[in-house]
Amino acid sequence: METIITLGYYVSSLSFLLASIITALAVRKFGESTLGSIFSYLFIGTEIIFVITVFQKLGSDFFLISEASVDIWVHIMLYLALFSYYFGFRALVGLVGNSSVAVSNPGHEGGKTWGIFAIVMLVIIFILPNKLESFIGAYTGSLLAGYGFHYYLACLWAGMAGTFLIRVKKYLGQIGRAIANPMTVAIWTLAVMEFWSLLAKTWKVVDLSPSSIEGVEKLFLIIASVSVTYGALHLRSLAKV
Repeated sequence: METIITLGYYVSSLSFLLASIITALAVRKFGESTLGSIFSYLFIGTEIIFVITVFQKLGSDFFLISEASVDIWVHIMLYLALFSYYFGFRALVGLVGNSSVAVSNPGHEGGKTWGIFAIVMLVIIFILPNKLESFIGAYTGSLLAGYGFHYYLACLWAGMAGTFLIRVKKYLGQIGRAIANPMTVAIWTLAVMEFWSLLAKTWKVVDLSPSSIEGVEKLFLIIASVSVTYGALHLRSLAKV
């Protein structure tokens, strides 16, 4: 099981890294266009998930924080990634002018502003976790943490983002529809993974060893990472057209 967990970690990490690189190349191909700005949200979301795997690998000893705090910081980064995916697809709907489901198009500055915000958040998370340990500890020792609120929130938000993507698929245009299916699979897989963690780690509904629980999580991560990579390849191929 330990070998499976390690293999799952590296497969998912490398897949997210590959997807980040491919998406970055596609965004570069679109250039300063509105599509380039919109798809930068997808790049940011995917890159954040890759950064999550790096944070997990460094672990609690590196950051001088508890394992519980590592889990909270990981979820904060996951929320950022899910927000980024949601903003990207919502802006893509706005590009084709369906006002019933879209916000105004963000333009180039919108993607740049979100990118700067995401970078600042990641810098804070990597540099200051030890300084904020008492603050995070106040949550990890609370009833909310005991009931798995951070898992529930991630599951809920991923489910909402996945549902939104299914609902607006027909409004996404040719390029959006080409990547909608793999991204839907990826986002819903993350939602299921969080629900699994809630059941197994917090509510103890599933009677398995910690290593088995983590092994299942890594399986979900592999599915999500491969789906994102597949979507990135589609985006890259369309960027060449």
